[in-house]
Amino acid sequence: MLDDLPNHLSDRTRMVNDYHEVTGDGPVVVWLKSALRVHENPAIDIGLLVAERYQKSLLIYQAIDERYPHASLRHHNMLLDGARDLHSGCKSRGLRYVLHVARDNNRQAVVKTLANSASCIVTDLFPLPPWTHWVRRMAKSARCPVLEVDCHCVIPMTLFGKSVDRPFKFRDATKKMRKRLVQQTWPEIEVTVKPYTGDLPFTPVDIDKLVSDTSARITLLRDCRIDPTVMPIWRERGGELASLAKWQKFLDKNLGGYARRRNNAADPEGVSRLSAAFHYGFLSPMKVAREASAIGTKSADKYLDELLIFREHAWHHVVSTNTPYCSSNLPHWAIESWNNTADDPRTVILLDHQIEYARSPNRLWNLCQQSLVRHGELHNNLRMTWGKAIPHWCETLEQSLSRAQMYNDKYALDGRDPSSIAGIQWCHGLFDRPFFPSLPVMGVVRKRDLETHASRLDMAKYASYVDRHTSPDDEIFIVYGNSLIECFAARVMYDNGVNVLHISKTVGDWDRGELTVEQVNDLPEYIGNRLKSIAEKIQSNKLSRISSDLLRGIPAGTRENLQTESSQGESKVHVTVKDKTTSLARIISMDSIDLFDSLHLDSKQILDLQYHLLDGEPASTDIVGLLPLALWRLAELLWTLCEVDYETSYPVQMKLI
Repeated sequence: MLDDLPNHLSDRTRMVNDYHEVTGDGPVVVWLKSALRVHENPAIDIGLLVAERYQKSLLIYQAIDERYPHASLRHHNMLLDGARDLHSGCKSRGLRYVLHVARDNNRQAVVKTLANSASCIVTDLFPLPPWTHWVRRMAKSARCPVLEVDCHCVIPMTLFGKSVDRPFKFRDATKKMRKRLVQQTWPEIEVTVKPYTGDLPFTPVDIDKLVSDTSARITLLRDCRIDPTVMPIWRERGGELASLAKWQKFLDKNLGGYARRRNNAADPEGVSRLSAAFHYGFLSPMKVAREASAIGTKSADKYLDELLIFREHAWHHVVSTNTPYCSSNLPHWAIESWNNTADDPRTVILLDHQIEYARSPNRLWNLCQQSLVRHGELHNNLRMTWGKAIPHWCETLEQSLSRAQMYNDKYALDGRDPSSIAGIQWCHGLFDRPFFPSLPVMGVVRKRDLETHASRLDMAKYASYVDRHTSPDDEIFIVYGNSLIECFAARVMYDNGVNVLHISKTVGDWDRGELTVEQVNDLPEYIGNRLKSIAEKIQSNKLSRISSDLLRGIPAGTRENLQTESSQGESKVHVTVKDKTTSLARIISMDSIDLFDSLHLDSKQILDLQYHLLDGEPASTDIVGLLPLALWRLAELLWTLCEVDYETSYPVQMKLI
């Protein structure tokens, strides 16, 4: 079957099961998981050729599942951006594309059902669990050929796919293939196939109605079991078109200075910032490599080193192991070194929430973590220093690895990726050599000192870049109240970079009581784990003390910070903090907001400014149990007010495609 494909596609393809004949009347199904683009997409190209060769109809299918690690609004939103462009791109080529989003009343075993009726299934190769497990299970039950296609690497994982212990060895081993493939043009597949028009085991999401519109998208996502506290990067658009435009801008304006500027984390334009686009498969690495190679400068060569050596080395390593996250992947010398330093005293042992929410003893590390949490990105040169600091605050190697991986994957738009895994394990010795003499904690694993890195970095400039608000600069949100819900809301807003001010009020019934084990067990992990970690740190289960700890570091104010200004018969509320005056966006609270009493506003103005985290009077008095509802309402509000509302224009679109 593979013999019928052109070489540039057959080299990228492997059979997952033992079916080799395309039979039956069902469609050829292209199941896209991580290659969310239409152009230079090998999986789609193979689907087209197989459908044409065997005279079958074709269906392009994308599923967004809730079961991937760290499923959140941030990651789901990027996947939906990809779906939007897939929809329009497939439509322009006369292909039928359908999207299934797993959510309440829509958790059918879609892939399994399709596998029972399809004549062939083609899917993109993404070598990480749980995606690998899903493909294997589907292939076992399928009654047709299942093909897995590498859409992520210039040198196909199916062609090399070995773990090599050093990047320079990978470079040497793949030299001939790389020279041949990097300049290979990507032929357009021009065949006519019938789009599949038969029955589906689900109702596809209406992209135009439920994805393109922000309010409808929020409603769609609210039915998903995902974390709403990891909020979208509202100023960052995903999808194929935005990624193509970003690459073209970098190619035209900034690639020329890449070799000189790439290591300066205080210069965000010195790098391409395309790692998320590669991760989600919005952008073809083959296209990028081909066009960068054509430049032929020192900077272009350095960029190609990062793309084709260091990135692809990681992917080929991961595809060759069944346990990519395991410490057993580290070289023997590194494991021995960690064993030898296991009992070394640490300066301080930090709890989960202290590390996750940037409460370490080091300013630079905290800025790195804030960059991940707020903006979904971390400069690669700093990510290495960030990762090598974590072992100093952990009790074991396994704890350090799992924490670093969790913080990266939960927040980074390019997380949950072979490059992320290799990068974090490199911080612990992978793909490296020992460095002598042995030092406390790190042993003979390479060191990258935070203080040394800070001395080489314009800290003020970098801090200014990280501290930028994700909400509009001219607006501020006030959270009014001391209950667990209000304090948790203020915490989430601050962590996500929203300009927020907390104002206390008299303690009420909502503040009394203690957190119980039963309450924690009933909560989603994204809430329960944080509350447990705080309670452990302060050694108290009292809600008032937990609430107080949640407020650490958040700007605090009083009624005196609010002023009413009247102009042309219209009154507006301003908030002054540290001599800076900002317009009031909303006052967020659980119940009636008496801050307005002295502001002389009419009822409409008050209605426009106040926002209750709970709809009306809650039927339950279980404040802990009401947290998920309140946080979803908070996410809805912030998304609506903070999302950058613009239609992206692509002046180079005809040049790109």
